[in-house]
Amino acid sequence: MALSQSDLMRLLESRTADGVEAIRMLCEHILQELIETEAAEAIGAAPGEHSE
Repeated sequence: MALSQSDLMRLLESRTADGVEAIRMLCEHILQELIETEAAEAIGAAPGEHSE
């Protein structure tokens, strides 16, 4: 999920409940990606793979 800088700026400028929810969902997605990447590096295998 890639957003352009203008998309991010529109989200940040939005002060409605919908805007807050969109920012929350975006943050959740980013943090989940970071967690999965760190976990894969720590165990030496991507999701669905097995390490030795």
